Amino acid sequence: MAAFGAAYEMEHAQSRELFEMAKKIVFFYLEERRKSDVGKIDLRCSTIPSDSASGQQQNLTRPSTPLWLVQAMLLNVIYGHTCSDKVTSDIASTHCTALVSLAESAGLLRRGQEDASGADAADVEMSSDSGRAACPADEQEQKEWLMWKSAEERKRTVYAIFVLSSLAVASFNHSPALTNSEICSDLPCDEEFFAAETSAAFAAKGGVEAAHHNCSSFSDSLDELLCANERRKKHRHHRHVQQQQQQQKFASHAAKASESPVTDLKPSAFGCLVLIYALHNYIWETRQRHQNRTWTRTEAEELLTRVEPALKAWQVAWSSNPQHSVERPNPFGMGPLPADALPLLDLAFVKLFVDLGPAKEKLWQRDWDGLIEELSRAGQGQDEVDGWSEGETGPDPLSHSALHLGFMDSPAAAQDYLGGGGMSVDKAFGSLHEANGTGRAVPSGERCLRMASLYAVDSLSMSDRLGVTFADRSSRELPMQTALCTAECAQVLAGWIAALQERVGPYLGVIGQDAIDFGQVPALVLLDEEDVKLLGKIKEMLSMAELKMNMRLAFGGGGGCVEGRESVLCPDGFEGYAAKILRLAAWMLDQSAVWPVAHVAARGLEMYASHVRARAEESVLGVAMTM
Repeated sequence: MAAFGAAYEMEHAQSRELFEMAKKIVFFYLEERRKSDVGKIDLRCSTIPSDSASGQQQNLTRPSTPLWLVQAMLLNVIYGHTCSDKVTSDIASTHCTALVSLAESAGLLRRGQEDASGADAADVEMSSDSGRAACPADEQEQKEWLMWKSAEERKRTVYAIFVLSSLAVASFNHSPALTNSEICSDLPCDEEFFAAETSAAFAAKGGVEAAHHNCSSFSDSLDELLCANERRKKHRHHRHVQQQQQQQKFASHAAKASESPVTDLKPSAFGCLVLIYALHNYIWETRQRHQNRTWTRTEAEELLTRVEPALKAWQVAWSSNPQHSVERPNPFGMGPLPADALPLLDLAFVKLFVDLGPAKEKLWQRDWDGLIEELSRAGQGQDEVDGWSEGETGPDPLSHSALHLGFMDSPAAAQDYLGGGGMSVDKAFGSLHEANGTGRAVPSGERCLRMASLYAVDSLSMSDRLGVTFADRSSRELPMQTALCTAECAQVLAGWIAALQERVGPYLGVIGQDAIDFGQVPALVLLDEEDVKLLGKIKEMLSMAELKMNMRLAFGGGGGCVEGRESVLCPDGFEGYAAKILRLAAWMLDQSAVWPVAHVAARGLEMYASHVRARAEESVLGVAMTM
């Protein structure tokens, strides 16, 4: 913890030294513990009868693992993942699996083992702080609180490991060290109960019974989210039948009476964070099952129709608590967890249409050429999938997508989903064959990138409005989830613009650099209405970001030239949208000095920015040379 504190104080050398000392202490304890256990086993096996040796050895090989050791190892792995040193990061990745094994040896992953045991239970019998024995009622209350708190702490330790494992999946494309199927406990309780400092404060909030008011198991909660689409279909069918049975004058009343929420889940802030990570894991696992073969139309549609309603249901569950806010700091004093989960929601929507997993592997390997190659390939594979050709009959999976695009600004806005009042993607994009009536088909890969870009630009714009960016000079740290979402959204937007640039560059020039009249030919012919709208959103977002950045630089908040044509976003005078978006994201990550690993991502974004600039210029020069 001291190492993390030093990092927040920007004392990175001291932080690293503290980390190395803590790591040595933990592993010294583990080694001594291992030697002691081996010695005990050898001694006991040499003195017990041979017929009972196997049973005795089985018991001896299960030494009691203290909870503090699991937590210390957890902090060690977290720090290793957030530092910028590749060797340390690779070691942390291998230690993540060891951490899960350690948690298993402590009994944290077994159903019903959340209860305190060993040393934790020994602390239950206590006297009051004043030294005199507590009265029987107070003593029972104290005992009940300590037992509940110990069990909750063990449960939360498991979920902290799960979050770390899931973050590695989302950030590095690693296989999860702790999968969804291995979690068998209930979701964490509301933060106010776990934060109670005394048994009296806990009892005043309602005690154990109140703490369990929204109790549900992890597996049941995840299943409810993933079954949201089936429930919605049943509800619509039931409402349709009910309307037919009623007289015309009571039809609207019947419709209202039959309305039911998408989900009844009301998880805590920590529970919401756990569930959104679980949905990310589900997307990753689904894609991994098809890694070595063609991703077909049917499979893409199945993923979309199953996960997208689950994400909408999660959003409704998050909104069910009026104290969950997108603002930082939380206006109700609930801490950062409610806001931490929301960038992951945006990122999940993006991942439904574009898989940047292979590019992430190259990023953390510092393979810049491989990174650029994978990012350039993102979305292109869809063009070659059998059954995704433009001439095929049947509905396109993208046209059956969300009821509401982008991020819901508030809990009230989330309720629009229940009434189905959102804009459908079918209306937003139109038919595959329309293309402004020109008959020119847009490649499937570009359409996937455009769909993902709609969510990406809304996410970045929302972060900017909330001040959760370094374009806002009052910000200091970019939260890890926001940093992850920012980098991936920037890559998706740049990928879509690059794909669009290669298609229209020979006729329109560089998007963002050259003046383009979208209301005249050839732009009118080459660009869909949604292309123009999305480009307008990107232009507005970049303008606001550059304005705030220049204000920050004017107050001495960083390097860069405010005056003239040069700026952080276009230091070389090149103003193509794709390169500017990537440089914006890189600048934001560079300012997140608390987590050195963000600098690695920033370098990758800068390399990609140089690449998309070269591609944009080649898309224009290629035609000029042939004319």
